[in-house]
Amino acid sequence: MASPFPIVNPFHWGFNGTVKQQSSSEGTVELVLKEDKESISFDQFVSQYVPGLKDGANFKLSPMLFTGILQTLYLASADFTKKFPVFYGREIVSFSDGGVCSADWVMPEWEPKYDFANDTFAFNEDTFKKDAEATHLATWPRLHPRTRFLSEDERKLVHENEKPLIIVCHGLAGGSHEPIIRSLTKNLSTISNGKFQVVVLNTRGCARSKITTPGLFTAFHSLDIEEFLQREKDRHPTRKVYGVGFSFGATMLSNYLGKVGGKTQLTAACTLCNPWDMVLSGQKMAQDFWTRNLFAQPITQFLTRMVKVNMKELEVPDGTTPDHKPTVDDPSYYTFTRANLEKAFKFKQLVEFDNVFTAPSLGFSSGLEYYKAASPLNRINNVKIPLLVINSTDDPVVSEHSIPKAYLDENPNVLLCETDLGGHLAYLESSGDSWVTKQIADFFNKFDQFVL
Repeated sequence: MASPFPIVNPFHWGFNGTVKQQSSSEGTVELVLKEDKESISFDQFVSQYVPGLKDGANFKLSPMLFTGILQTLYLASADFTKKFPVFYGREIVSFSDGGVCSADWVMPEWEPKYDFANDTFAFNEDTFKKDAEATHLATWPRLHPRTRFLSEDERKLVHENEKPLIIVCHGLAGGSHEPIIRSLTKNLSTISNGKFQVVVLNTRGCARSKITTPGLFTAFHSLDIEEFLQREKDRHPTRKVYGVGFSFGATMLSNYLGKVGGKTQLTAACTLCNPWDMVLSGQKMAQDFWTRNLFAQPITQFLTRMVKVNMKELEVPDGTTPDHKPTVDDPSYYTFTRANLEKAFKFKQLVEFDNVFTAPSLGFSSGLEYYKAASPLNRINNVKIPLLVINSTDDPVVSEHSIPKAYLDENPNVLLCETDLGGHLAYLESSGDSWVTKQIADFFNKFDQFVL
């Protein structure tokens, strides 16, 4: 159980980290190499071709950020406006349930278009602003820096691109604009001279996206991933598609993989800082002094603000009761009342939000019951593609007890790379860049290059 006292574990201090590979005791799945058609185990492949993630590999983070708490706080609060400059072209994607999300495509071809300077990160902001105004959709909010809607011709070119595609799923309170996501998309889109097409699938309501149907996303929500993947495979049936999820995006991605099993359109995937056991992670949020006071409330209030901004679509009258028995497959969003929103402004814990909004809409009696059912550990045995799992034991948001070591024997497709340092999503080096996003980019690059 997490300690309620303000104690920092001295065994999690430092800046020289180590990678520890863990997998099924019977070995990992065999991969067939393109060049000689010989096979190599998944763990051997990573150790040989992605040396930064081999068993026992060492890495060095910023000495100034010598705990997971400092790493995570710095990532959340420092000024990264001059780091990871990425241009995004936004597309609105519609789904079968009537909802929409935004897909932010990395647009490296816009760098010369807007006279981007690699040394100063300056670009022609006046021209960009004119193009943004010309393409902006009425009633949609202003987008984040270097992000604008695609024109019809630009969208057509994006859809015609046949490069291998990497789909990025962000964390609970994030989106394409987050520094760590920009670090990832920058590395993914520039490795091997731009061999990948990269897109961030922003969760409904995130990254200044609108909610157009009643209800928020949950850990069970896989419709957007499924239908977006199918759309892309229908356009280019033979190209490879990869997926990477960070934090809650990792939860949604891994739940999707466990749900569809061998029917997935993905070739391989990676998760970073996934709260595999949501019950234990929820307990850490509520009981750990540092997590409770530094991280839980901002996440909870982000969700509350999302409800407030989208009350036009979400609001139901006070006293509303469900018109059917809510289930995961057939939710009833009857708790999005004005009275509950007023309560939510006082919430400090994520479980308080989920007790009132998420759990009832899915038919659960409490947030804890929802966490128990939604934990990706329940579905890890049905993941049918190579899945690289990266978690840090000094993560102040995800409990180290949530890391799925005991479940690895259930699936040879899963390889865990556990690190002793890194915090939650951070892994920040002295340069300000993230060590881990470079390793993830290297993994997908080598997998696409060498695996049949």
